[in-house]
Amino acid sequence: MKFWLGWMSWSRNGRFRRRRPKLMSPSIIVYEENRTYVLEQYHNGHFDYIEVIQEVAQRDFFNYVSRRGVLAELAKSYPWPRSKEEVPVWFYLAADMAMRLHGNHAFHGFPWVVRTGGLLTAFGPELGRKLIDPQNGSLRVECRGFNSKNDYPRQTPCDPDFLRKIAKDTPAEALMDWYNRDVVKVFREQRYFDKAGIFIGDASYIFVPDNEHYEGSVKMLFDEHNHPVSAERQQTLSRAELKKCRWRRCLKMISLLHTNAQGEFFLYAGVRILPGNVHECPVLWEMVAEFVRCLGKGVMKDLIVDRGFLDGEQIGRVKTEYGIEVTIGVKRNMDILRDALGLAKMPETKWTSYECPASEPPLPFKRHLSGPQPEHILKREAARQRTLQLQKAATETTPSQPKSLRITRIAQLNSWSSCPAPLDLVLCREAGDEAWEHVWGILSTSRKEAPEAPLQRYHLRVLIEERHRHLKCFWDLADFSSPDFALVVNQV
Repeated sequence: MKFWLGWMSWSRNGRFRRRRPKLMSPSIIVYEENRTYVLEQYHNGHFDYIEVIQEVAQRDFFNYVSRRGVLAELAKSYPWPRSKEEVPVWFYLAADMAMRLHGNHAFHGFPWVVRTGGLLTAFGPELGRKLIDPQNGSLRVECRGFNSKNDYPRQTPCDPDFLRKIAKDTPAEALMDWYNRDVVKVFREQRYFDKAGIFIGDASYIFVPDNEHYEGSVKMLFDEHNHPVSAERQQTLSRAELKKCRWRRCLKMISLLHTNAQGEFFLYAGVRILPGNVHECPVLWEMVAEFVRCLGKGVMKDLIVDRGFLDGEQIGRVKTEYGIEVTIGVKRNMDILRDALGLAKMPETKWTSYECPASEPPLPFKRHLSGPQPEHILKREAARQRTLQLQKAATETTPSQPKSLRITRIAQLNSWSSCPAPLDLVLCREAGDEAWEHVWGILSTSRKEAPEAPLQRYHLRVLIEERHRHLKCFWDLADFSSPDFALVVNQV
C-alpha cells in the first residue's frame, strides 16, 4: 500500500505554497483502539496469537516515575534496614515495582523479570544491556552491578536474594507507616489527588495457606460467600448452611482508597495489615486522622464507609475538627433509624422517586466464520439456529428494569447521643413496599445537597468489591510464599 503525501510551507508574502508531493514507498499500518471489538473477537475465539506486553509498558512506567522524580523522593524516606547502601534504594524500589507489574512474587524469579521486563531499557546501559548472541541467536543479559564483589558475569543488577533480605529486614510497621505518611505526601506533590476529595474506607479479608507459622494470622469460620460467621449466627444456620461453611486462616487488610465521582480510578492512600479477628473500626478512624496530620485539611473532603465503621464520636470528630463529610450505612437496630421512621410516616413528609444505576448489559455474542462453508454444514447450522431461537423464545423472561426506590431525607437528627454533629438520614424503600418491611437508610453529615446525592456517593463503595477481586485473583495478592509477616506486608 502506497500513500501520496503532500506538504505545505509558508512563503514570505504570507501565502502558502504547495510542494511537489512525494511517493512514500513504505507501507503504513494504522492502529485503532476498539476494546469492544477486541473483547468480542476474543470471546468468539477469533484470534491467532496473544502476547502480554511487558517490556514496553514497564519501560514507559519507569521512564515516567524517574522523569517526574517519584523514585528519588520515595527513596529519600524509605526505612532502609541497613547502615550501608550497597544497592541504591531507588533501584530496590524499582525492582520491587517491576516484580509486581510482572505478577512475580518470588524473589528467585527476578532474573526473568529483568530479562523480559523494561528495567534495563528504562534506565539505560549503566544498569545493564540486552544482547543477542551472534553465534546462536540467544538473548544475553550483561549487568554492571553496584559493586565489584561478583566473580562471575552478572545476569541482574543485584542478587535476587539481596532483594529478599531487604524486604524481610524492613519492619512491617515501619513499611506501613512509610506508605501511609511519606508516600501519600509524594502523591500530593505529584497532584495525584482529585479535587473532589472522595475517599472510601474498607476492610477486606486476605486468606493465607493453613499454616500456623503465618505471623498474625487467625482461623475463622466463613460462609460460602466468604463472610465471617459469628458464634451467634451459627445457632441460626441450618445443617445445610453449616456444611457450606469452612474454617480459613486469614489476615485483614484495612484500606483507604481515593477515587473521583465517576469511580474512574482507585488510589490507595493508606493500608494496614492486621490479624483477621481485630475490629477494623478504630484502626480506620486513626488512619483518617493520620492522613489529615500528614497532608492537612482540605485534601479529604468526603469519606464513604459501611456500617462496620459506625462510631458516633469519630464521625462527629472528623466532621467538626477536619471538615470531612461522612456517608455511612445505618443498622436496623439503631435508635436514629427508628426516630427517622417515625418522622417519615407523618403526612407532610415528601417522598421522591429514585432510579438505581443500571448494570452494564452483557457483551453480545456473534460467531465469526473466516472461510467459506460447505452447503450441508450451512443447512445444519441454520436448522440449529432455528431450534435455539425457539428454545430461547420459550424460556425468555422480561428483562429486568432498573430498580426504582422511594426516598426521603430526614434532616437534623440528634438521636445519636455519642455523635456531636447533627445528621441527615436518607430513608429508602422499594416502590411497591407500602408496608415498609424492608426500609434501609444512609447517614450523611452533609446537609446542603439533594436527597439522592448520598445514594449516588455510597454506590462508589460497592465498586471497590470488584477492585479487591482484581487484587486477590488477578494480582495473586494472597499467593504468599513465605509466612514472614514483613514479606507478607511487602507483597501487599
